[in-house]
Order: sequence, then structure tokens, then C-alpha cells
Amino acid sequence: MWASHVVHHSSERLNLSTAFRQSLTYPVSGMWMFWLPLALLGFSPPHIVIVVAINLGFQFFVHTQAVGKLGWLEKVFNTPSHHRVHHARNGKYIDRNYAGVLIVWDKLFGSFVEEDLDVPCEYGIVKPVRTHDPLTLTFHEWRDMLRDAARPQSLRSRLGQLFGPPEKAHSQGPT
Repeated sequence: MWASHVVHHSSERLNLSTAFRQSLTYPVSGMWMFWLPLALLGFSPPHIVIVVAINLGFQFFVHTQAVGKLGWLEKVFNTPSHHRVHHARNGKYIDRNYAGVLIVWDKLFGSFVEEDLDVPCEYGIVKPVRTHDPLTLTFHEWRDMLRDAARPQSLRSRLGQLFGPPEKAHSQGPT
């Protein structure tokens, strides 16, 4: 899924336009799986579309630097402050705050990090893509992932390149 989501994270700015930066490959990488449970629970397609639209509206709200801390809401909900951490590539912040709406899950599973105003968030990805070309932005990670998986190595390493977390895939060389 990261090969698709990297398009969204490749922006080195965090603003409402970042929320619009979406990948054409989400249907291929399985983003629809996040909404499948609603269908399995019996919700009708129009209701699922409404929930997706409401969630999309909320996601626009969290993609901003203009809103500071939000008091008690920070304890339960994903806020712009929490989401700035999610988009940061700093070592302190990377791979944190996955929440879509409720930050309590990150707090329960240990992936939560508070935004530290003394350590400003640096936005973008660890290996920046210096282009605005939509095709390059959409497919660069897919290309790199497939190239890495094609290198001579064990089957386990190849599968790790394709299905493992990005930091593991990029840290492994040929074995």
C-alpha cells in the first residue's frame, strides 16, 4: 500500500493541496479494503459513499499548518497537530500517528508521538522525488519496489521487498 500512498506523502508542504495529492493506483493496492467492512456489516453502497465523503472532508481538515493544538480533542481525535507528525520525515516522527479519525489507537498500540514545537516537522519522504510529473510521482515507488524484488536474493527477501514495510525493503540489499 505504501507504493500508492507515497504519492500523498511526497509533498514537502502540508496544506489542503496535500490532501488532494492522491494516487491513481489505490484501487490496485487495495485501499478499498478499508471500506469493505462496512459492506460486510450490511451498509448500503450509498451509505458507504456518504461515510467516505465525510471522512474525506475530515482529512482536508487535518492537512493544515494553520491550526494549532486543540486541547482535550487531542486526547481522542486525530488533529492537525497529530497529522503533521504523520507527514514528517524526521527520525523522531517517521512512521507514527497512523490515525484516520481516532488517535486513541495509536496511543494504545505505541505508534503515537506528540508534535514537539521545538522540533519542527520536515515534510516529504526520506528519498525525495524532485518532480511534479504525475506519472513519475504515481509510479516511482512501484518501479523501485519491483526493481529491488528482481535482484538476486532469497524468496523470503523478495517477498519482503514486495510486502514488507518500506524501511525494511530499502534497507535490504542483495543477499
